[in-house]
Amino acid sequence: MGRARQLGVDAAARDAVHKLTARARRTPSTARENDLLPLTEVVTVDNRGWFATEDRADVAALTRDLRRGRQLAITYRSSGHRGEREIVVDPYGVLSRAGRWYLVADDEGRPRLFALTRLSAWTVLDRPRRLSPGRTLPALARELGDALERREDVVVTADLAANRLDLARRILGARLRGSTAGPRPDVSRITVAYDSIDGVRQLLQFGEHIEIVGPPEARNLVAELAESLLRRRTAHRRRE
Repeated sequence: MGRARQLGVDAAARDAVHKLTARARRTPSTARENDLLPLTEVVTVDNRGWFATEDRADVAALTRDLRRGRQLAITYRSSGHRGEREIVVDPYGVLSRAGRWYLVADDEGRPRLFALTRLSAWTVLDRPRRLSPGRTLPALARELGDALERREDVVVTADLAANRLDLARRILGARLRGSTAGPRPDVSRITVAYDSIDGVRQLLQFGEHIEIVGPPEARNLVAELAESLLRRRTAHRRRE
């Protein structure tokens, strides 16, 4: 929780432990107080997301600059793109959600979430930020997060090894929209929602344990990616 602690966002976790401690003190017990282990020994909190990578941007430094109330020129790579571009934004603040950090800002008047893993640099401009009237950081962060989870422009169906289903729930999160019995007892059929067909790349990490059923463009993309990986691996072996 390193960076989160710098910003004090672990206060909620400390508050939860405090409430548990208070509740434990009020709960009648036949055991003597000296026989009870300290609550801090049996409760721990880790707000990091599963398999999350470190954010590139320094959250504490970005937060200090956000408090100046100025526009930012950010160097950002959008999801699915290789190149970066500079965008001038009007920032509301930063959001920590599921172990990931995001910059919440208006881009030409339209609110957006910018993942800090893809934000490589920023410059504070000598112009005050211009926020939409009535919008607050907490409300806007909730609205954008809910909209992202509801978005399902592409729904992919796949057959996954049943013993990988719990892992899929951790990795895919809200993108996993459902699971049913598959064509065999050892297979589960899952549906996964993405905002673009390119999102199916995420399923490659399940390797031989998954087979894409549909739509056809998702099957074709995964086949092309697998063939590309095989060609690279073969070329690498030849160079060795």
